Amino acid sequence: MKFSLSEGKIVIRFTLNFIIHQFLMLSFSGVPAAIFLTIFNGSTSEPAYTGVVAMLSFLFYIVYCVFYGYYVAFPMLGIILRVRQLAKGDYLISQKSKTFNPAKRLYREVYANLDMLAKTLKENQNKREEFEKQRQEWAAGVTHDLKTPLSYIAGYTEMLLSKDHKWSDEEKEEFLQIIRNKSKYMEELIGDLGVVFRMDNDQFMLPYMESIELTEFLRRILAEIASLPDTKEDSFEIIDDKKPIIIYGDKKLLHRAFTNLLVNAIAHNPARTKITVKIRSYPQLIIEISDNGKGLSEFDKKNLFNRYFRGSSTEEHEGGTGLGMAIVKQIITAHKGTISVESKLKSGTTFTIYLPSKAEG
Repeated sequence: MKFSLSEGKIVIRFTLNFIIHQFLMLSFSGVPAAIFLTIFNGSTSEPAYTGVVAMLSFLFYIVYCVFYGYYVAFPMLGIILRVRQLAKGDYLISQKSKTFNPAKRLYREVYANLDMLAKTLKENQNKREEFEKQRQEWAAGVTHDLKTPLSYIAGYTEMLLSKDHKWSDEEKEEFLQIIRNKSKYMEELIGDLGVVFRMDNDQFMLPYMESIELTEFLRRILAEIASLPDTKEDSFEIIDDKKPIIIYGDKKLLHRAFTNLLVNAIAHNPARTKITVKIRSYPQLIIEISDNGKGLSEFDKKNLFNRYFRGSSTEEHEGGTGLGMAIVKQIITAHKGTISVESKLKSGTTFTIYLPSKAEG
């Protein structure tokens, strides 16, 4: 076994403490032994025999110390060094020794738990590193998504203010339209950031709760999405139970959640994608939003609701900040609901949302 300089100091200190401990035990055990030998000496005329008994007792004690050190103290030293390694961030799982060591069997459960702890700490470290990487990429993406519209706004403003060129009314209107669209996008992005971090607060409560007739609510959202310029080639369908379904929630936040889901289905799929909204109220209230688009990879599906995750296809579209799906999950969770996703590449995607109805709530 090889030790570093600091670990060598621990070994030396542990060994010295063990020797002192055994010396003290020997000293204290010598008192009753001396009394016994005094009595024995007084009752026998063979002092040489007494010496042999004392020597054998001493040798037996030495054997006991060696046994105690090997079977109890030596494995404990290994545990101390292993804990020190974990404290220093060395999470490598210890390799099993090829030689059989019965001493370690006494602490086999401790060693097993230390290996389990090392594995857990290593997994958590990997998750932290991946999270930090995603956070940095997300921050860079958000910065880019803010700088891009700002450059448009600044550029077209300079053009409008320029006295070197006389712009026509049509050109001015076009420039102002671009400035308005970019400003609106920035406003939405900043709003998304506010929603995400506000809902992170443990004390957050839904501000404006009211009764909502779900089917009509979703029909209106679907109609809004279908009227957008980029959705003219897509088809939309809603399937419901043909009866009123009442839920209790924040209409503005729920509108944002369902809009994000539908816009996401449009933005990351080719033209002529079919999007279906299905509502089932029995035995529980379930909303399914599905499309027959290109689907998600396993990696994208696994990380879809992570705040700092930007999907593999988002770079193709302005506004892929990694906030949309995180906001959806936060809003659904705040309404005591759940959301899950099923998808395969080239086989479409289905989001399944459970929300408690007013009767359940």
